[in-house]
Amino acid sequence: MKKILLMTLSVMFFGTVANAKVHAAEAEDGVEAVDLGLSVKWASMNVGAKKDSGFGTYFAWGETKPKQYYSWGTYAWSKGDSNFLMKYSVNDKMIRLLPTDDAARTCMGGKWRMPTVEEFDELVNPANCTWEWITKDGVNGYKVTGKKTGNSIFLPITGFRFYAEVQFRAIKGVYWSSTLYAGNPFKAWCLEFDFSDVKVDFGNLSSNRFSGRCIRAVQ
Repeated sequence: MKKILLMTLSVMFFGTVANAKVHAAEAEDGVEAVDLGLSVKWASMNVGAKKDSGFGTYFAWGETKPKQYYSWGTYAWSKGDSNFLMKYSVNDKMIRLLPTDDAARTCMGGKWRMPTVEEFDELVNPANCTWEWITKDGVNGYKVTGKKTGNSIFLPITGFRFYAEVQFRAIKGVYWSSTLYAGNPFKAWCLEFDFSDVKVDFGNLSSNRFSGRCIRAVQ
């Protein structure tokens, strides 16, 4: 998959956002579809967020509601064990989430949906967008600007939910795609980044399907 290494940074990462206020005032016009000059338009904020610097809601892959504990034992599409997947498995050979299992479609409605792995590849391609590490509302993340349009979105670092805890919130941004990793149905493709690296991956930071991750919708 495409990967970009950011050689220069305008802002270095020293702070923490563990106590960031993620439920600030509602954005005036709600979620907007931002044209970055790509094949899809990207939402201006995460699913469940109140503003673009908000983390939003954490979902297990293929689930449409948040919960308190994220494990194979609580995962909707397993019988308590990764060896007993009931959907999106080697048996049904489905590698793309159905609309009914797409948290963006369920929560936001309309044409909104989770991005595919190919759409994440397009987003991180340096020929298409520039990625600038910034701090917004006390939250670190990337300002992503489309080279064709000059329009931008902000992707905050989010960490992920693993069992009962949020991990790496002040360090990593982790976002689900709607695409299963065909080589291992326990995992799904996601966007991962920190202050020096942006990539589309399936294995780093334990991208097991049961873990809770944030979602940035497209349409």
